[in-house]
Amino acid sequence: MLKVLQFLPVILWFVTYKMTSNLILATAVIVGACLVTTAIEYFMTKQISRMQIFLVAAILIFGLPTVLLNDPAIIKWKVTVVNFLFAATIFVFQFILKKNPFAFLFEKELPLPEEAYNTLSLWWMVFFVLAGLLNIVIAFYLPALIGVSETEAEAIWVDYKTFGNAILNGVFALICGFVLLKKYPEIMKNLEK
Repeated sequence: MLKVLQFLPVILWFVTYKMTSNLILATAVIVGACLVTTAIEYFMTKQISRMQIFLVAAILIFGLPTVLLNDPAIIKWKVTVVNFLFAATIFVFQFILKKNPFAFLFEKELPLPEEAYNTLSLWWMVFFVLAGLLNIVIAFYLPALIGVSETEAEAIWVDYKTFGNAILNGVFALICGFVLLKKYPEIMKNLEK
């Protein structure tokens, strides 16, 4: 039930956009839906996860100005900024605090050699930067690159934001998993324990 509730704002955002082709209206819907679903989650569980707080904050930070200023470009920056924040967080943990974020998060469930965690950090940091840059290209440069109208470009960006970014993350996670399993076959033994 809670998982469905967490996806509901994105579903409503996507459906609203597809029905109206109005990114401002769709953004207003996701802002309202995020607030309502987060309140429902809190009343059901008496807690809100850090990830949910981060997601709602990102929606509010980019969604409210989008609606209030009637500027769809603002919401288009959200994907890039979130990806860059993830990359920056990995960088700070890995190179400044000298604590591998993946080891911190997964060490108990997925014991890996330090080298593997360092490799994961580097790969994901680069991935998040590239994903952020890809969003900029799709959100702002498609008409010039492939000769589509602004309206068509916006519809392509909505599809990318809704599905493409998640698919890229999932495929990259699978690639990381396969490469790590090939290089460190003992991972399977550790998982079976």
